Amino acid sequence: MSPAANPPNSADESPLSAEDPATPSRREIRQQRERRSRRNSWIIFFSVLIVVLAIVGFFVYSFSSSDNGSAETPEETTTRNPSPGIDGLIATNASPENFLPGDCLANYSDASQPADIVGCTTPHNAQLIGRRLYSENMTYPGEDELRESSEAFCADIPLLENTQATYSINTSRPSEYTWETEGDRRIDCIVSTNDDTTFSASLVEEPAVDDQRSEEEQERDPIQTAEEAAEDNDADDDASPTETPDTTEDDES
Repeated sequence: MSPAANPPNSADESPLSAEDPATPSRREIRQQRERRSRRNSWIIFFSVLIVVLAIVGFFVYSFSSSDNGSAETPEETTTRNPSPGIDGLIATNASPENFLPGDCLANYSDASQPADIVGCTTPHNAQLIGRRLYSENMTYPGEDELRESSEAFCADIPLLENTQATYSINTSRPSEYTWETEGDRRIDCIVSTNDDTTFSASLVEEPAVDDQRSEEEQERDPIQTAEEAAEDNDADDDASPTETPDTTEDDES
C-alpha cells in the first residue's frame, strides 16, 4: 500500500491574537465610543447655543426697532396752531383726513400718510390745491369714470408760476370699497415735488372747491379751507376774554 497523503498541518497557521490590530480591543472600542459621545455632546451643545443666541438676538432687535420707531415718529397734533413760530409748523404729523384745501405740507410722502402742515412760506414739498365732494346719495360711478373726472378736475386748477421745482399733480379718490362701506366721497388734488426740491410759496391764489352735495349736506358739514381755518382761529383769539386787574376798592369805614 502506498502511504496515505499527509493532511495539511493546521499547526503551521497560528490563530489570530487578541492583540491583532485588525480587531480592536474592548478598551479601544470603549474609548472610541466615549470620544464619539463627547463629540456628539459638543455638537448638540453648540447647536442649542446658536438657536438660543438667535432667539435672543431676534427679541433684542424687535424691541430696539420698536423703540426707535416710536422715538422717530412724532405724535399727531390734534389742533392747528393759530400762531406758528419761526418753523412755520401749524400741525405736526397730521392725518390726511385733517388736510384742508390750501394746506402746504412738509415731509409729505403720499395721500395716505401723515404730513406736517406748515405755513406756505415755509419750505414744503406738497400742497392740497383742490377738493371735490360728491353727495352721499350718489351711486359709485365706476373706477374709470371716477378717475377720468377727478384727474380732469385737478388738471384744470390754475397754478401760479412761482417755482422752479419739478412736480406732479396727484389725485386722491375713493375706491369702490371705501365709497360703499365708509361713505367716502372726497376727491383731493395734491401737487408734490418729484425730487428733494421744495416750494416756498403757495401754488394757487386760492384752492379750488367743488361741492356737489345737497344744500342740507353742505350746511351739515361745510367744506373749510386752510385760510378759513386760520381766520376762525384768529377770531377765537380776539373773542377770548382777557383778565383785568381787580380795581374794586374796599369800603372806607
